[in-house]
Amino acid sequence: MHMYTQRRLFAKTFVWRIIATLTGAIVTWFLTGEVETAGKFIMIEFPLKMWFYYLHENGWHNIEWGKESIQSE
Repeated sequence: MHMYTQRRLFAKTFVWRIIATLTGAIVTWFLTGEVETAGKFIMIEFPLKMWFYYLHENGWHNIEWGKESIQSE
């Protein structure tokens, strides 16, 4: 069984936020035709959703439901 560090969780959170934020910014730019609006989207969405994702992952890590023990042979 592997235990993940908080550092790994933060790295996963950060990389995912880059991917998701760029996707959202491209959609925003496409829909509005305004680069400035896409930039504002990035400035608000990136830190906010990164924080929510981090809290979400920590919450699930602390819930015992659905976890199974791995037995060594």
